[in-house]
Amino acid sequence: MQRARMRMRTRTAKIVSLVSLCLSFALALAPGGVDASPPGVVSTRHLSMGNASRASATGSSAALINPAGMGLVPTFTIEPAYQVRIENKTHGGVVTAMDSLNNKRLAIGLTYAFMHGSPEVVYNDPNGLEETLRLQHLGHEAGLSIGVVAVPGWLLIGLRPKYQFTSLRFNDPNGVQVDANETLSAFGLDASLQLLFRGFVSVSAIGYNLAGAHQAAWNDSRSLTLDPLPVDYSSLDPSNVSRISDYPRTFAHGLAVFPTRSPGFSINFDGTYDFSSYWDQDLDGDDQPDRWTRITLGGGAEYTIGPVPIRVGGYWDRRGPAPDDDRGYITGGVGFIQGTPQKGGAGVDVGVGFSRQIAGPNPETFIGVHVGILINPRL
Repeated sequence: MQRARMRMRTRTAKIVSLVSLCLSFALALAPGGVDASPPGVVSTRHLSMGNASRASATGSSAALINPAGMGLVPTFTIEPAYQVRIENKTHGGVVTAMDSLNNKRLAIGLTYAFMHGSPEVVYNDPNGLEETLRLQHLGHEAGLSIGVVAVPGWLLIGLRPKYQFTSLRFNDPNGVQVDANETLSAFGLDASLQLLFRGFVSVSAIGYNLAGAHQAAWNDSRSLTLDPLPVDYSSLDPSNVSRISDYPRTFAHGLAVFPTRSPGFSINFDGTYDFSSYWDQDLDGDDQPDRWTRITLGGGAEYTIGPVPIRVGGYWDRRGPAPDDDRGYITGGVGFIQGTPQKGGAGVDVGVGFSRQIAGPNPETFIGVHVGILINPRL
């Protein structure tokens, strides 16, 4: 009887895992517009906590945003995730498989992300007639996350080499695809470092896109490239196309405090510094390039009641030098985690989260969901 139950549990886990993977790709391939940076998603936990969870991230969440953190908690998981931006139908999906269970000093994660969509821009032709142009925004990313526990209980390091592709195109009157921004097809690299202090405080530092950074689709001194269309560029409204680079060169730091020395209760503070999106452009009209760093500052908390983690947060996005394009967001989410599985068993990690812009132009709403399968294989 016990063996039959174990076989049934294993078979159910396999079925749930397969359905989850299929669901993820079906959602990621859903038709609609996209205006998100590839891979189009972050982890649901990170989204729910005000983009401020780097120093407490574990498992598949760490594989995406802080590879050093994969070694914090022994985990073997397969996790698909999906996010959508409501206003312009932005869709993105990612599947992560990671293992820090079978080697206490080494964690490995594999990720594949996909993004596709059709943001629209409005402009006048030379005769003053208003035109609407639908663009095609496409992104792929495949990454290998590596985490090493350099000094157990004190120091972790991580690397994430990746291949990344992003394009923004449109069809000219003859049906030929034309680039509206320079297409990126390159290898990139993220690196992270994490320090732990007696299970009470965690500090992380991460460099994103140390290689493979990309320019923004447009900025204050450079418009979208819509040639050969007849466009009055003074009338062009690109607000539905992201002003932020798909792959900005960024430094991030995170601080997490665990008041009960348990990973189920954490208070987090993160900051990021984007050196690409506003770098080396003429911001003050003096025909000289300026160097402006976009900064985000956020905070979030997670408190777990039984199998249910509750997550809240918010962050401020300081973009250009003028305050009129700054943005403020509130975030939240909830999950369900069915314990650490026994040998040969499986568990589940489900989460849903949202982010809503409450200050600044062009309000945005993001919704994310993931279904993770926790596995403890017999090896």
